[in-house]
Formats: sequence, C-alpha cells, structure tokens
Amino acid sequence: MLKLLSLCQIIASLFILLVMPAMSQNDSSKSPKVSFRVTRFDPADGASPMFLVGSERIECEVPLTYIEGPFNATLRDGVHLDFWIEGKDQPAISIAIAENERKDLLLIFFPDGKTFRVLKVVTSPDQIGGGDRMIINTSPDEIGVKLGTAEPVVIMPGKSGILKSAVAANNGTLPAVVNVKREGKWTLVSTEDWPSEPRVRKFLFAYVSPRTRHLIFHTVSELVE
Repeated sequence: MLKLLSLCQIIASLFILLVMPAMSQNDSSKSPKVSFRVTRFDPADGASPMFLVGSERIECEVPLTYIEGPFNATLRDGVHLDFWIEGKDQPAISIAIAENERKDLLLIFFPDGKTFRVLKVVTSPDQIGGGDRMIINTSPDEIGVKLGTAEPVVIMPGKSGILKSAVAANNGTLPAVVNVKREGKWTLVSTEDWPSEPRVRKFLFAYVSPRTRHLIFHTVSELVE
C-alpha cells in the first residue's frame, strides 16, 4: 500500500516561515505598513485562532471558510509582521514581508502542532484575477486538473498552480477533470462541472480526507472588485 506522507510534511514544503524573537519597537510612524487578508486550511476543523497584529495590536481572527480583511499593520524593523497572543511576551508568529508583498497579500495559515505555518500569496490581478483558481496541493500525490478546453495543470505535492479563467458553456459551468499520479500511473479521480464566476477568484486546497481517504478540495472564494 502506498505510504502517505504526513500533512505536516507536505505543508512544510509550501513555504519558509521565519520565526523571530521580539525586538525593540522602532517609531511606528516611520515604519512601512502592509495590507493583508487571512484565511486558513485545517482538515481537523479546529477553533479559529485569534491574534493581535503589528505594533498597533489589531485584532485578527483567522477564519476557515472565507477570507477576512484587509488589515493594515506596521512592520517591525520595516520587515517583520508580528502575530501576538494576548498576555504573551513574545510574538507567536513573525513573518518577513518583502517590499513587493506589502499590498494584495493573502496569508494562509496551516496548523503545525500548537502553532501555525503561513503561506504568503500575492494576489494582484495580474497574478490571480476574476475567474481564476489557485490549486494548493497538500496531498502526497501529483495531481492534474483540466478545466474546460485548456491544457491540464499538473501540480506536485506541496506546490501550487493556477487555472486561468475560461469561457463557460451555456449553463455557466466548466467541465473539470481531476487525475492523480500514483506509482507512476495517472488515475481518474473525478469529473465535475465547476461554476464559472468571472468576478470571483478561488483558492482550492487539495487533500486526502482523513475519513474517506479520497482526494477532495476545500475551497475559499473572494470577490474581485
């Protein structure tokens, strides 16, 4: 039987999380800010974490089924976005924010023991626009997704890929064909009709259900203005 990698191993390859100790605060009026939104992926459906963010200690709850924000917070030392838990002396999470990540930024939280790992996704319209879908593969297998008449997008474990918007059929849907590669062989997983929504972008987390052991998708959507 194919040995499945742990969810934490797959998620760990999605990103690099920088955890830094708290340092003395600079003058926040001179420090750059970041505008960001948040969501999370959690097959165990744990409680939504609550943080205080930035030097302003803005309240930020990270939801499971939708995207929250935008929030605007000051970067410590012009680089780090700190997430605090009330009553703690050290930030629970610190994320390095590059200059080109200070706007159109989506932070996706993944459970990792008693803390979280965070995936940064820049969601400017030229990266992912209305009608587009980002597939984040947290499963242990390579997957291929064909949407409409477009070429299939192949996504390795721990990686992501974007399905660009396509012209829908008369019923407003697009045929989606999902395959999984196991032991060097592609196997059909599902054929579905996915709705075409030109003003909505979607983030789909592909994972193996702990209950059914089948590949399924957890989806969060966001309206594109």
